[in-house]
Amino acid sequence: MAAPACCAQGRAYRSRQGVSAVLGRFTLRDTDDHPVRKAARLGLHTMTDEPGPPRGALALLRDPMFGGFLGGKVVSTCGMWVQNIAAAVLMYDLTGSNLMVGAVSTAQFVPMLLFSLWAGALTDRIDRRRLLIAGRVMSGVTVVMLATLLLVRGTKGFGGEAVLLVAVFLAGTGWALSMPPMQAMVPALVPARDLEQALALNAVAPSLGRTIGPALGAGLLVLGGPALAFAVAGPAHLAFAVILLAIKPRAAARPSARVRILGGFRYLRADRKAAMLMLGGAAVSFGADPVLTLTPALAAGLGGGDETVGLFATAFGVGAVIAVVALRPLRKVVTLRPLGVYGFWVLAAGLVVVALSPAVGSATAGFVVAGTGFILATVVLTTRIQRRVPDELRGRVMALWGLAFLGTRPAAALLDGLIADAVNVQAAVLTAAVITLISSLLARVSYVER
Repeated sequence: MAAPACCAQGRAYRSRQGVSAVLGRFTLRDTDDHPVRKAARLGLHTMTDEPGPPRGALALLRDPMFGGFLGGKVVSTCGMWVQNIAAAVLMYDLTGSNLMVGAVSTAQFVPMLLFSLWAGALTDRIDRRRLLIAGRVMSGVTVVMLATLLLVRGTKGFGGEAVLLVAVFLAGTGWALSMPPMQAMVPALVPARDLEQALALNAVAPSLGRTIGPALGAGLLVLGGPALAFAVAGPAHLAFAVILLAIKPRAAARPSARVRILGGFRYLRADRKAAMLMLGGAAVSFGADPVLTLTPALAAGLGGGDETVGLFATAFGVGAVIAVVALRPLRKVVTLRPLGVYGFWVLAAGLVVVALSPAVGSATAGFVVAGTGFILATVVLTTRIQRRVPDELRGRVMALWGLAFLGTRPAAALLDGLIADAVNVQAAVLTAAVITLISSLLARVSYVER
Protein backbone atom coordinates (compact mmCIF):
# COMPACT_ATOMS: atom_id res chain seq x y z
CA MET A 1 0.00 0.00 0.00
CA ALA A 2 2.98 2.32 0.48
CA ALA A 3 4.06 2.17 -3.15
CA PRO A 4 1.11 4.08 -4.60
CA ALA A 5 1.58 6.81 -2.00
CA CYS A 6 5.25 7.07 -2.88
CA CYS A 7 4.40 7.22 -6.55
CA ALA A 8 1.84 9.94 -5.95
CA GLN A 9 4.35 11.91 -3.89
CA GLY A 10 6.94 11.45 -6.60
CA ARG A 11 4.54 12.69 -9.29
CA ALA A 12 3.61 15.72 -7.18
CA TYR A 13 7.28 16.46 -6.56
CA ARG A 14 8.14 16.20 -10.24
CA SER A 15 5.17 18.45 -11.12
CA ARG A 16 6.35 21.12 -8.69
CA GLN A 17 9.90 20.79 -9.99
CA GLY A 18 8.69 21.16 -13.58
CA VAL A 19 6.72 24.30 -12.79
CA SER A 20 9.60 25.71 -10.79
CA ALA A 21 12.01 25.05 -13.65
CA VAL A 22 9.80 26.89 -16.11
CA LEU A 23 9.11 29.80 -13.79
CA GLY A 24 12.77 30.05 -12.92
CA ARG A 25 13.29 31.66 -16.33
CA PHE A 26 10.97 34.48 -15.40
CA THR A 27 11.54 34.92 -11.64
CA LEU A 28 14.46 35.06 -9.24
CA ARG A 29 16.81 32.22 -8.40
CA ASP A 30 15.65 29.23 -6.39
CA THR A 31 17.80 30.42 -3.48
CA ASP A 32 15.49 33.40 -2.94
CA ASP A 33 13.38 32.69 0.17
CA HIS A 34 10.92 35.57 -0.16
CA PRO A 35 7.49 33.86 0.37
CA VAL A 36 5.61 35.68 -2.39
CA ARG A 37 8.33 35.07 -4.97
CA LYS A 38 8.63 31.46 -3.87
CA ALA A 39 4.85 31.07 -4.31
CA ALA A 40 5.17 32.49 -7.80
CA ARG A 41 7.85 29.95 -8.68
CA LEU A 42 5.59 27.13 -7.49
CA GLY A 43 2.59 28.38 -9.43
CA LEU A 44 0.62 29.58 -6.40
CA HIS A 45 -1.31 32.83 -6.36
CA THR A 46 0.70 36.00 -5.78
CA MET A 47 -2.23 38.21 -4.85
CA THR A 48 -2.24 40.27 -1.69
CA ASP A 49 -5.11 39.97 0.75
CA GLU A 50 -6.82 42.16 3.31
CA PRO A 51 -8.54 41.10 6.53
CA GLY A 52 -12.30 40.76 6.65
CA PRO A 53 -15.01 38.74 4.90
CA PRO A 54 -15.41 38.87 1.12
CA ARG A 55 -17.60 41.65 -0.21
CA GLY A 56 -20.81 41.03 -2.12
CA ALA A 57 -21.64 42.08 -5.66
CA LEU A 58 -23.19 45.44 -4.72
CA ALA A 59 -20.21 46.39 -2.56
CA LEU A 60 -17.82 45.59 -5.40
CA LEU A 61 -19.91 47.59 -7.85
CA ARG A 62 -19.60 50.57 -5.52
CA ASP A 63 -15.83 50.14 -5.35
CA PRO A 64 -14.31 53.09 -7.30
CA MET A 65 -11.63 51.00 -9.02
CA PHE A 66 -13.41 47.74 -9.76
CA GLY A 67 -16.83 49.32 -10.29
CA GLY A 68 -15.38 51.84 -12.73
CA PHE A 69 -13.47 49.12 -14.56
CA LEU A 70 -16.53 46.89 -14.88
CA GLY A 71 -18.78 49.73 -15.99
CA GLY A 72 -16.30 50.75 -18.67
CA LYS A 73 -15.99 47.16 -19.85
CA VAL A 74 -19.78 46.79 -20.18
CA VAL A 75 -20.02 50.05 -22.15
CA SER A 76 -17.17 49.04 -24.45
CA THR A 77 -18.59 45.53 -24.96
CA CYS A 78 -21.96 47.03 -25.88
CA GLY A 79 -20.14 49.27 -28.36
CA MET A 80 -18.43 46.25 -29.88
CA TRP A 81 -21.77 44.50 -30.45
CA VAL A 82 -23.32 47.67 -31.91
CA GLN A 83 -20.32 47.89 -34.22
CA ASN A 84 -20.64 44.22 -35.25
CA ILE A 85 -24.35 44.53 -36.03
CA ALA A 86 -23.86 47.75 -37.99
CA ALA A 87 -20.93 46.32 -39.97
CA ALA A 88 -22.88 43.17 -40.90
CA VAL A 89 -25.92 45.16 -42.01
CA LEU A 90 -23.82 47.65 -43.98
CA MET A 91 -21.91 44.88 -45.74
CA TYR A 92 -25.15 43.13 -46.72
CA ASP A 93 -26.58 46.41 -48.03
CA LEU A 94 -23.43 46.96 -50.09
CA THR A 95 -23.05 43.46 -51.56
CA GLY A 96 -26.18 41.40 -50.86
CA SER A 97 -23.80 38.52 -50.14
CA ASN A 98 -23.96 36.29 -47.07
CA LEU A 99 -20.36 35.29 -47.78
CA MET A 100 -19.23 38.90 -47.42
CA VAL A 101 -21.20 39.23 -44.21
CA GLY A 102 -19.25 36.22 -42.97
CA ALA A 103 -16.06 37.98 -44.04
CA VAL A 104 -16.93 40.78 -41.60
CA SER A 105 -17.01 38.29 -38.73
CA THR A 106 -13.74 36.79 -39.94
CA ALA A 107 -12.09 40.21 -40.07
CA GLN A 108 -13.19 40.76 -36.46
CA PHE A 109 -11.93 37.37 -35.24
CA VAL A 110 -8.64 36.93 -37.15
CA PRO A 111 -6.75 39.58 -35.09
CA MET A 112 -7.42 37.48 -31.99
CA LEU A 113 -5.59 34.56 -33.61
CA LEU A 114 -2.78 36.73 -34.96
CA PHE A 115 -2.03 39.05 -32.07
CA SER A 116 -3.33 37.55 -28.80
CA LEU A 117 -0.10 35.77 -27.85
CA TRP A 118 1.95 38.84 -28.68
CA ALA A 119 -0.44 41.00 -26.67
CA GLY A 120 -0.13 38.57 -23.76
CA ALA A 121 3.65 38.96 -23.80
CA LEU A 122 3.25 42.74 -23.89
CA THR A 123 0.89 42.50 -20.93
CA ASP A 124 3.67 40.90 -18.87
CA ARG A 125 6.28 43.37 -20.08
CA ILE A 126 4.68 46.83 -19.95
CA ASP A 127 2.04 48.61 -17.90
CA ARG A 128 -1.21 46.66 -18.30
CA ARG A 129 -3.49 49.63 -17.85
CA ARG A 130 -1.70 51.61 -20.57
CA LEU A 131 -1.86 48.66 -22.98
CA LEU A 132 -5.60 48.32 -22.34
CA ILE A 133 -6.07 52.05 -22.91
CA ALA A 134 -4.11 51.83 -26.17
CA GLY A 135 -6.30 48.97 -27.40
CA ARG A 136 -9.54 50.78 -26.56
CA VAL A 137 -8.30 53.98 -28.21
CA MET A 138 -7.31 52.06 -31.34
CA SER A 139 -10.77 50.51 -31.64
CA GLY A 140 -12.58 53.74 -30.77
CA VAL A 141 -10.65 55.98 -33.17
CA THR A 142 -11.05 53.47 -36.01
CA VAL A 143 -14.82 53.23 -35.57
CA VAL A 144 -15.19 57.01 -35.18
CA MET A 145 -13.26 57.54 -38.43
CA LEU A 146 -15.54 55.05 -40.20
CA ALA A 147 -18.60 56.87 -38.83
CA THR A 148 -17.17 60.18 -40.06
CA LEU A 149 -16.62 58.79 -43.56
CA LEU A 150 -20.19 57.52 -43.67
CA LEU A 151 -21.62 60.81 -42.42
CA VAL A 152 -19.60 62.90 -44.90
CA ARG A 153 -19.65 60.70 -48.01
CA GLY A 154 -22.62 58.37 -47.44
CA THR A 155 -22.83 54.63 -47.82
CA LYS A 156 -22.10 54.80 -51.56
CA GLY A 157 -19.00 56.98 -51.39
CA PHE A 158 -17.14 56.10 -48.19
CA GLY A 159 -14.93 53.48 -49.86
CA GLY A 160 -17.06 50.37 -50.06
CA GLU A 161 -16.56 46.91 -48.66
CA ALA A 162 -12.74 47.07 -48.70
CA VAL A 163 -12.69 50.08 -46.37
CA LEU A 164 -15.28 48.44 -44.14
CA LEU A 165 -13.25 45.23 -43.84
CA VAL A 166 -10.06 47.18 -43.04
CA ALA A 167 -11.88 49.19 -40.37
CA VAL A 168 -13.34 46.05 -38.79
CA PHE A 169 -9.90 44.40 -38.84
CA LEU A 170 -8.26 47.40 -37.14
CA ALA A 171 -11.03 47.61 -34.54
CA GLY A 172 -10.62 43.87 -33.92
CA THR A 173 -6.88 44.35 -33.53
CA GLY A 174 -7.56 46.91 -30.82
CA TRP A 175 -9.80 44.38 -29.09
CA ALA A 176 -7.12 41.66 -29.42
CA LEU A 177 -4.61 43.98 -27.74
CA SER A 178 -7.11 44.67 -24.97
CA MET A 179 -8.15 41.14 -24.02
CA PRO A 180 -5.05 39.91 -22.13
CA PRO A 181 -4.61 43.05 -19.98
CA MET A 182 -8.37 43.21 -19.40
CA GLN A 183 -8.27 39.70 -17.91
CA ALA A 184 -4.94 40.11 -16.13
CA MET A 185 -5.92 43.38 -14.40
CA VAL A 186 -8.81 42.00 -12.37
CA PRO A 187 -6.69 40.49 -9.55
CA ALA A 188 -4.89 43.84 -9.24
CA LEU A 189 -8.17 45.70 -8.65
CA VAL A 190 -9.45 43.72 -5.65
CA PRO A 191 -7.94 41.90 -2.67
CA ALA A 192 -7.73 38.11 -2.89
CA ARG A 193 -10.79 37.64 -0.66
CA ASP A 194 -12.97 39.34 -3.30
CA LEU A 195 -11.56 37.58 -6.36
CA GLU A 196 -14.38 35.07 -6.87
CA GLN A 197 -17.12 37.68 -6.75
CA ALA A 198 -15.11 40.08 -8.92
CA LEU A 199 -14.52 37.41 -11.56
CA ALA A 200 -18.21 36.52 -11.49
CA LEU A 201 -19.14 40.12 -12.25
CA ASN A 202 -16.38 40.33 -14.84
CA ALA A 203 -17.74 37.21 -16.57
CA VAL A 204 -21.24 38.70 -16.74
CA ALA A 205 -20.03 41.80 -18.62
CA PRO A 206 -19.82 40.02 -22.01
CA SER A 207 -23.29 38.55 -21.47
CA LEU A 208 -24.70 42.00 -20.74
CA GLY A 209 -22.98 43.37 -23.81
CA ARG A 210 -24.32 40.52 -25.93
CA THR A 211 -27.82 41.18 -24.59
CA ILE A 212 -27.88 45.00 -24.75
CA GLY A 213 -25.57 45.64 -27.71
CA PRO A 214 -27.49 43.96 -30.55
CA ALA A 215 -30.81 45.49 -29.45
CA LEU A 216 -29.19 48.92 -29.16
CA GLY A 217 -27.52 48.46 -32.53
CA ALA A 218 -30.79 47.52 -34.19
CA GLY A 219 -32.49 50.59 -32.74
CA LEU A 220 -29.69 52.89 -33.90
CA LEU A 221 -29.82 51.38 -37.39
CA VAL A 222 -33.54 52.16 -37.57
CA LEU A 223 -33.03 55.71 -36.30
CA GLY A 224 -30.01 56.78 -38.33
CA GLY A 225 -28.49 53.91 -40.26
CA PRO A 226 -24.93 52.53 -39.95
CA ALA A 227 -23.39 55.99 -39.57
CA LEU A 228 -25.27 56.66 -36.33
CA ALA A 229 -24.53 53.16 -35.01
CA PHE A 230 -20.79 53.58 -35.60
CA ALA A 231 -20.94 57.11 -34.16
CA VAL A 232 -22.20 55.59 -30.89
CA ALA A 233 -19.96 52.49 -30.89
CA GLY A 234 -16.69 54.41 -31.30
CA PRO A 235 -17.12 56.73 -28.29
CA ALA A 236 -18.15 53.69 -26.20
CA HIS A 237 -14.62 52.31 -26.60
CA LEU A 238 -13.10 55.71 -25.89
CA ALA A 239 -15.24 56.08 -22.76
CA PHE A 240 -13.61 52.94 -21.32
CA ALA A 241 -10.19 54.42 -22.05
CA VAL A 242 -11.13 57.62 -20.19
CA ILE A 243 -12.38 55.64 -17.19
CA LEU A 244 -9.13 53.69 -17.10
CA LEU A 245 -7.16 56.93 -16.74
CA ALA A 246 -8.65 57.34 -13.26
CA ILE A 247 -8.00 53.74 -12.17
CA LYS A 248 -4.77 52.90 -10.37
CA PRO A 249 -4.42 49.11 -10.01
CA ARG A 250 -1.71 47.51 -7.89
CA ALA A 251 1.65 47.22 -9.60
CA ALA A 252 2.15 43.87 -11.33
CA ALA A 253 5.22 41.68 -10.90
CA ARG A 254 7.60 41.90 -13.82
CA PRO A 255 9.79 39.11 -15.22
CA SER A 256 13.48 39.42 -14.42
CA ALA A 257 14.44 37.87 -17.75
CA ARG A 258 13.45 38.48 -21.36
CA VAL A 259 9.73 37.90 -21.91
CA ARG A 260 9.09 35.02 -24.30
CA ILE A 261 5.84 34.88 -26.24
CA LEU A 262 5.59 31.11 -25.74
CA GLY A 263 6.12 31.37 -21.98
CA GLY A 264 2.44 30.66 -21.37
CA PHE A 265 2.67 27.37 -23.29
CA ARG A 266 5.76 26.37 -21.33
CA TYR A 267 3.97 27.10 -18.07
CA LEU A 268 0.94 24.97 -19.06
CA ARG A 269 3.18 22.14 -20.22
CA ALA A 270 4.91 22.12 -16.83
CA ASP A 271 1.71 22.55 -14.78
CA ARG A 272 -0.71 19.83 -15.83
CA LYS A 273 -3.49 21.00 -13.51
CA ALA A 274 -3.41 24.52 -14.98
CA ALA A 275 -3.59 22.98 -18.45
CA MET A 276 -6.66 20.99 -17.41
CA LEU A 277 -8.31 24.18 -16.16
CA MET A 278 -7.59 25.74 -19.56
CA LEU A 279 -9.20 22.78 -21.33
CA GLY A 280 -12.18 23.11 -19.01
CA GLY A 281 -12.59 26.74 -20.11
CA ALA A 282 -12.56 25.70 -23.75
CA ALA A 283 -15.11 22.99 -23.00
CA VAL A 284 -17.61 25.26 -21.23
CA SER A 285 -17.35 27.74 -24.11
CA PHE A 286 -18.02 24.88 -26.55
CA GLY A 287 -21.07 23.83 -24.56
CA ALA A 288 -22.53 27.34 -24.57
CA ASP A 289 -22.23 27.80 -28.34
CA PRO A 290 -25.91 26.93 -29.12
CA VAL A 291 -26.85 30.27 -27.54
CA LEU A 292 -25.09 32.00 -30.43
CA THR A 293 -25.43 29.52 -33.27
CA LEU A 294 -28.73 27.69 -32.89
CA THR A 295 -31.15 30.24 -31.38
CA PRO A 296 -32.50 31.40 -34.79
CA ALA A 297 -33.33 27.83 -35.80
CA LEU A 298 -34.77 27.04 -32.36
CA ALA A 299 -36.95 30.14 -32.48
CA ALA A 300 -38.19 29.32 -35.97
CA GLY A 301 -38.99 25.74 -34.95
CA LEU A 302 -41.10 27.01 -32.06
CA GLY A 303 -43.01 29.46 -34.27
CA GLY A 304 -41.07 32.54 -33.18
CA GLY A 305 -39.07 35.18 -35.01
CA ASP A 306 -36.30 37.68 -34.32
CA GLU A 307 -37.96 38.79 -31.10
CA THR A 308 -37.79 35.20 -29.83
CA VAL A 309 -34.07 35.04 -30.63
CA GLY A 310 -33.64 38.18 -28.54
CA LEU A 311 -35.73 36.64 -25.77
CA PHE A 312 -33.49 33.57 -25.65
CA ALA A 313 -30.33 35.72 -25.51
CA THR A 314 -31.86 37.82 -22.75
CA ALA A 315 -32.84 34.70 -20.80
CA PHE A 316 -29.26 33.44 -20.95
CA GLY A 317 -28.11 36.82 -19.62
CA VAL A 318 -30.69 36.66 -16.82
CA GLY A 319 -29.29 33.28 -15.83
CA ALA A 320 -25.82 34.83 -15.69
CA VAL A 321 -27.06 37.53 -13.32
CA ILE A 322 -28.73 34.87 -11.14
CA ALA A 323 -25.38 33.08 -10.89
CA VAL A 324 -23.65 36.25 -9.72
CA VAL A 325 -26.28 36.88 -7.05
CA ALA A 326 -26.25 33.24 -5.93
CA LEU A 327 -22.46 32.85 -5.85
CA ARG A 328 -21.88 34.25 -2.36
CA PRO A 329 -24.63 32.20 -0.65
CA LEU A 330 -23.52 29.09 -2.54
CA ARG A 331 -19.93 29.49 -1.38
CA LYS A 332 -21.14 29.34 2.23
CA VAL A 333 -22.34 25.77 1.71
CA VAL A 334 -20.31 24.52 -1.28
CA THR A 335 -16.54 24.63 -1.63
CA LEU A 336 -14.93 25.88 -4.80
CA ARG A 337 -13.79 22.43 -5.92
CA PRO A 338 -17.21 20.89 -6.71
CA LEU A 339 -18.93 24.15 -7.65
CA GLY A 340 -17.34 24.17 -11.10
CA VAL A 341 -18.57 20.64 -11.76
CA TYR A 342 -22.05 21.64 -10.65
CA GLY A 343 -21.84 24.53 -13.09
CA PHE A 344 -21.18 22.11 -15.96
CA TRP A 345 -24.13 19.97 -14.84
CA VAL A 346 -26.48 22.94 -14.61
CA LEU A 347 -25.41 24.13 -18.06
CA ALA A 348 -26.03 20.66 -19.49
CA ALA A 349 -29.42 20.43 -17.77
CA GLY A 350 -30.46 23.78 -19.23
CA LEU A 351 -29.46 22.64 -22.72
CA VAL A 352 -31.50 19.43 -22.32
CA VAL A 353 -34.56 21.50 -21.31
CA VAL A 354 -34.05 23.72 -24.37
CA ALA A 355 -33.72 20.74 -26.71
CA LEU A 356 -36.86 19.00 -25.40
CA SER A 357 -39.03 22.12 -25.04
CA PRO A 358 -42.32 22.12 -26.96
CA ALA A 359 -42.91 25.85 -26.47
CA VAL A 360 -41.07 29.17 -26.26
CA GLY A 361 -41.76 29.53 -22.52
CA SER A 362 -40.07 26.32 -21.46
CA ALA A 363 -37.16 26.92 -23.85
CA THR A 364 -36.69 30.36 -22.31
CA ALA A 365 -36.55 28.77 -18.87
CA GLY A 366 -33.95 26.34 -20.17
CA PHE A 367 -31.77 29.21 -21.36
CA VAL A 368 -32.01 30.83 -17.91
CA VAL A 369 -30.75 27.59 -16.35
CA ALA A 370 -28.01 27.26 -18.97
CA GLY A 371 -26.84 30.84 -18.35
CA THR A 372 -26.60 30.16 -14.62
CA GLY A 373 -24.51 27.04 -15.15
CA PHE A 374 -22.28 28.74 -17.71
CA ILE A 375 -21.32 31.55 -15.33
CA LEU A 376 -20.81 29.22 -12.35
CA ALA A 377 -18.45 26.98 -14.32
CA THR A 378 -16.66 29.94 -15.91
CA VAL A 379 -16.15 31.75 -12.60
CA VAL A 380 -14.76 28.69 -10.83
CA LEU A 381 -12.34 27.87 -13.65
CA THR A 382 -11.24 31.48 -14.02
CA THR A 383 -10.79 31.96 -10.27
CA ARG A 384 -8.67 28.87 -9.94
CA ILE A 385 -6.39 29.66 -12.85
CA GLN A 386 -6.05 33.31 -11.76
CA ARG A 387 -5.03 32.14 -8.29
CA ARG A 388 -2.63 29.57 -9.66
CA VAL A 389 -0.73 31.51 -12.29
CA PRO A 390 2.18 33.72 -11.13
CA ASP A 391 1.72 37.40 -11.82
CA GLU A 392 4.73 37.70 -14.13
CA LEU A 393 3.13 35.13 -16.46
CA ARG A 394 -0.46 36.25 -16.03
CA GLY A 395 -0.75 38.15 -19.31
CA ARG A 396 0.50 35.29 -21.46
CA VAL A 397 -1.57 32.66 -19.68
CA MET A 398 -4.74 34.77 -19.81
CA ALA A 399 -4.11 35.37 -23.52
CA LEU A 400 -4.26 31.61 -23.95
CA TRP A 401 -7.37 31.57 -21.77
CA GLY A 402 -9.03 34.04 -24.14
CA LEU A 403 -8.02 31.96 -27.14
CA ALA A 404 -9.37 28.82 -25.46
CA PHE A 405 -12.74 30.54 -25.04
CA LEU A 406 -12.92 32.11 -28.49
CA GLY A 407 -10.95 29.52 -30.43
CA THR A 408 -13.53 26.81 -29.79
CA ARG A 409 -16.36 28.89 -31.24
CA PRO A 410 -15.70 28.21 -34.95
CA ALA A 411 -15.40 24.46 -34.36
CA ALA A 412 -18.45 24.44 -32.08
CA ALA A 413 -20.50 26.48 -34.55
CA LEU A 414 -19.48 24.16 -37.40
CA LEU A 415 -20.38 21.01 -35.44
CA ASP A 416 -23.68 22.47 -34.22
CA GLY A 417 -24.58 23.57 -37.73
CA LEU A 418 -23.68 20.24 -39.32
CA ILE A 419 -25.75 18.25 -36.82
CA ALA A 420 -28.66 20.67 -37.08
CA ASP A 421 -28.67 20.35 -40.89
CA ALA A 422 -28.09 16.59 -40.94
CA VAL A 423 -30.53 15.66 -38.18
CA ASN A 424 -32.34 18.57 -36.49
CA VAL A 425 -31.60 21.47 -34.18
CA GLN A 426 -32.73 19.54 -31.10
CA ALA A 427 -30.10 16.87 -31.79
CA ALA A 428 -27.45 19.58 -32.05
CA VAL A 429 -28.41 21.06 -28.68
CA LEU A 430 -28.45 17.63 -27.05
CA THR A 431 -24.98 16.95 -28.49
CA ALA A 432 -23.75 20.15 -26.84
CA ALA A 433 -25.29 18.94 -23.56
CA VAL A 434 -23.50 15.59 -23.82
CA ILE A 435 -20.17 17.31 -24.57
CA THR A 436 -20.72 19.53 -21.53
CA LEU A 437 -21.35 16.52 -19.29
CA ILE A 438 -18.23 14.77 -20.57
CA SER A 439 -16.27 17.98 -20.05
CA SER A 440 -17.28 18.05 -16.38
CA LEU A 441 -14.71 15.28 -15.95
CA LEU A 442 -12.02 17.87 -16.75
CA ALA A 443 -13.22 19.98 -13.86
CA ARG A 444 -13.06 16.97 -11.55
CA VAL A 445 -9.58 15.97 -12.70
CA SER A 446 -8.29 19.53 -12.28
CA TYR A 447 -9.14 19.83 -8.58
CA VAL A 448 -6.32 21.72 -6.95
CA GLU A 449 -7.75 23.55 -3.94
CA ARG A 450 -7.76 22.28 -0.42
